[in-house]
Amino acid sequence: MTHPASDVVLEAREIVRRYPGTVALNGVTYRVYRNQVNALIGENGAGKSTLMRILAGVETADAGQLLLDGEPIEIRSPREAARLGISIVHQELSVLPNLDLAENVFAGREPVQVGALIDRAIEDRRTAAALTRLRKPMNVRLIAGQASLGARQIVEVARTLDQGARILILDEPTSALSNAEAESLFEVIHELKRSGVTIIYISHRLNELLHLGDRFTILRAGRITGELPRAEVSRQWIVEKMSGRELADRVPTSEVRANCSELLRANGLSLASAAADQAAQTPLDNLSFTLRKGEILGIYGLLGAGRTELLESLVGLRPLAAGRIEIRGAAVNLSSVAAAASHGIFLVPEDRQRDGLFPELSIRENIMLGARSGLQVRRADETARARAVAADLNLAAADLEVPVAALSGGNQQKVLIARCLVRAPVILLLDEPTRGVDVGAKAEIYRILRRLCLQGIGIVFTSSEIEETQALADRALVLCQGRIAADLSRAEMTDEALFVAASPVVTAAHTSRQGAAPA
Repeated sequence: MTHPASDVVLEAREIVRRYPGTVALNGVTYRVYRNQVNALIGENGAGKSTLMRILAGVETADAGQLLLDGEPIEIRSPREAARLGISIVHQELSVLPNLDLAENVFAGREPVQVGALIDRAIEDRRTAAALTRLRKPMNVRLIAGQASLGARQIVEVARTLDQGARILILDEPTSALSNAEAESLFEVIHELKRSGVTIIYISHRLNELLHLGDRFTILRAGRITGELPRAEVSRQWIVEKMSGRELADRVPTSEVRANCSELLRANGLSLASAAADQAAQTPLDNLSFTLRKGEILGIYGLLGAGRTELLESLVGLRPLAAGRIEIRGAAVNLSSVAAAASHGIFLVPEDRQRDGLFPELSIRENIMLGARSGLQVRRADETARARAVAADLNLAAADLEVPVAALSGGNQQKVLIARCLVRAPVILLLDEPTRGVDVGAKAEIYRILRRLCLQGIGIVFTSSEIEETQALADRALVLCQGRIAADLSRAEMTDEALFVAASPVVTAAHTSRQGAAPA
């Protein structure tokens, strides 16, 4: 397919980037279309980050050429990229929490008056102008650490605009945002496009990409495998070009028989209100539910609904204020992680980097943490156990002695699942199990969990994505402000049912239309 040269604002032509033992980019020709949202998609390890680092001046290519408006350019540093109007907002924000918003916008390039004093008036005025352009006016003297995550992301975008960004790279910008914050960011993206800024948008969330993208490019194993305008793009095409596998093979289905034995019963679980230093904690209020053997129970809800708090209560990380938990009909006291483990309950946390993995340790060591019994442990036995579970999960690592940090996000998530499996779980809890993993890894994790439930393990997972809840759960509890707003079977998990139950305002309106619930 040919395109008018005027449509392409930036082109990376025949780019090659090699690292020891691997070729990250193998003759990639990537086109960025003017005044459009250019969606770049690929599984972890496909080469997206490497390509973006080259465009942003963080790395240089081993071969190939960059062209801006059809003219050859060289970018040897982020400063050179910014001078050419190319900026990137990374997934991990670089906002300094102890500085105010304006100081963050100008960090490292402060305007000065005579005598080398920083000109705060200029900082404040230009920051306010950038935020107004984004239609997100804020107090520019607000300390960044007191601002919401969404507001901090807007500040990062404002910084790029003040630097004169013509092309803005957004790398997984909604990975840690609430639904409301994500919608706010989408408004900003539309405003940027209207004002003449070209966007490169990277995300693992297909719904997001299909909503925002004007042009779609697929990377797989360091090569471009597809490029189409939005009108010609389908979900099937994206998945096939990303992974070489058909979508029909990727969405598991199963049914749990009603006569399966009950593994867990929770009656009236309540969690005390947050302490002063844990203001983000959501109290739980009188939650009652069951989990059957071989069942996958989804916990759906918006940010702040209490999903994480519920799982952490079940695994002994948060003490309950009230309630009773039974495992196989017997009351248990899950007052600690060790107590939960003694009953076969294990958690894969949402933030694997912060709460799950030890990046400096090997894959084997990360898998076997907590699984050792006794003081004398034969290294050969431990390696054999780790290798067996790694093979069972199709973990992409030939050598289990390399640091776990070397793995992709999807394979790191498998390591955490493997750590639970070597301890023979009865109930497996997973908090946002596919956060930050690509579509291919997501489908593989789904298949792993479905296979585990067929072995009789009870699985509880949380998600803020309707699509994921529908794809994976046999049954879904919808949390809203710390309460169970709905208990839905697979057939009842429509978009509307999940959204209505999860949304406080909508729920209230819906309840008023339906009348008061019976006592």
